[in-house]
Amino acid sequence: MKKNKLFIIPKPQISARLRLFLFPYAGGSASTYTHWAKLFDDNLNIELVLVQLPGRGSRMTEPLHQTMQSMVSELVEHASYITSRPYILFGHSLGGKIAYELACKLRTLGLPSAKYLIASASGAPHLPYRTAPIHNLPHDDFISELEKLNGTPQEILSNSELLEFLIPLLRADFKVAAEYQAEVTPLACPIMVLGGTDDVEIGLDKLNAWADLSEAKMTLQFIPGGHFFINHNEALVVQKILSVIDEF
Repeated sequence: MKKNKLFIIPKPQISARLRLFLFPYAGGSASTYTHWAKLFDDNLNIELVLVQLPGRGSRMTEPLHQTMQSMVSELVEHASYITSRPYILFGHSLGGKIAYELACKLRTLGLPSAKYLIASASGAPHLPYRTAPIHNLPHDDFISELEKLNGTPQEILSNSELLEFLIPLLRADFKVAAEYQAEVTPLACPIMVLGGTDDVEIGLDKLNAWADLSEAKMTLQFIPGGHFFINHNEALVVQKILSVIDEF
């Protein structure tokens, strides 16, 4: 693979038997998953690939994606790398929908399917977006909604300079989430859906609807916590990922 800023690999493994691609939630970055490498035994030969979209980290100054199509088009440029070894796609919230749309695109190209798609705290992407969009709210109202979502760290919310810098990124990601609705395209791979026990944003109907999108099977499991349980229960999330790897 040519060197690029899209994929960050904390621990490159030349003999990796499986690659795990990790997609961030709205406003998130590859840093969400950086420390996950410590939770995977090196002997498993699993290579973690953290997806770094524009507007974050070393790509801070690059133009932001405004549509799902734009996001996935960039990923598909690296389709041969993504599918060169057995792989799993994992995404949290918006990241789950990005992973699904990528999987659909790879299928239309006739490329190898993922071994699994894991959608974490992510409503099925073919359902209409039922929440009132927030990306176009006035400044103060937008910040108020961010506080309610409880996904933006307090140290950012209380740092007005940093928050102002991140608002364009957050608005762009929430715009993608609000305007994207997938076509019903069942995937060949199984899908595991992870839901938060206290997640008031993603109801059971939105989680169960992922069953429409797999020709294999869909399993639903719950993790203690709200919508951002991934920030507090990452060890349990990794345990769930390892459980599906054990299947093959």
